[in-house]
Amino acid sequence: MNDKNTEESELFSQEELDALNPHLKLKKDRTFLLQPNIISRSINDVEATEKKLMALAMSYMPYKIDNDEDYTVSFSITEAIKALDLTDGQNQRLILESAVDKISGSQIKIALENGDWFKYTWFDKASWQPSTKTFTLTFNKTLGDALVQYKKAYSKIDLASLGRLSSKYSIRYFEIGLSYSGNKGINGNKKGTWFFEYSVDQLKQLFSIDKSQYKRTCDFTRRVVYDPIELLNKAQVGFSIEANPINKGKKLLGFRFICTETEPAPRKRIASANPIPDNSDYEEEIRQEEEHREQLKERYPDEYLALVKEVEQEKKQDPSKIMFSEYEALNRLEANHPGE
Repeated sequence: MNDKNTEESELFSQEELDALNPHLKLKKDRTFLLQPNIISRSINDVEATEKKLMALAMSYMPYKIDNDEDYTVSFSITEAIKALDLTDGQNQRLILESAVDKISGSQIKIALENGDWFKYTWFDKASWQPSTKTFTLTFNKTLGDALVQYKKAYSKIDLASLGRLSSKYSIRYFEIGLSYSGNKGINGNKKGTWFFEYSVDQLKQLFSIDKSQYKRTCDFTRRVVYDPIELLNKAQVGFSIEANPINKGKKLLGFRFICTETEPAPRKRIASANPIPDNSDYEEEIRQEEEHREQLKERYPDEYLALVKEVEQEKKQDPSKIMFSEYEALNRLEANHPGE
């Protein structure tokens, strides 16, 4: 990548970079991401390398937003290669540098259970600094809030396993499959197994596949279903998938995807002596925070409902203000009762 052109197109001010760079020394190894299931099942079409950088960026997001600085994350290219367990080399580094050029324009569409949906760009800013070999990414604030809000329904994504996947469709099956792993061994599933189902139309929507693509069913099933799943299974990511077609007569309606827990491949790289806290500690921290907010809601139900109405009224008065009403109401309730 041309350093001069990169420097001329940087979106961050020097003041922002100076404020961010000291934090790089405090960063510790990332080995996993707690990704909200609503993100795993979102509608997007992101290339494999871009998605890996996005996942790593999400792993740096705090479980609670305290100020605007929390929407911005930074990590070095060496940290990215180590976290994703990639093979280091000049070509790999050029691929990562190139991916960040495209990352800010990538979009995601989140659908809620009530039928509402929201479409965002992933990032407001994306930058590569050749002098420090550092990526700096600022999440779209509303998406950043969604990442935090929906973290109580999440799945653990091993970044090394993600790094071994070279196909964007394989990555989608990886994150979608994990988002349903809460059904493992229950609800009629055998020990270590679970499943999920999607129709052909749902898969095309999830993967943002245009109607003009894969007009022949055989092309769709091979390129979008069987080939990516074969790559996933060969990558040893901690579970395997078997795609079973659901037919009505000769017409293909969809697939049932049977997931089976397997042993993941070991990391090529050894983590440093200062890894991030154990997964269980991090999950417990999130659980305690969510529990505290729920207790406040139960303790002050009238105030909470009034705050929800207050937020809804603000949204009506200013349609450009995008807020998740319940989440914002809980933020205000928590601010009204500090230390409780």
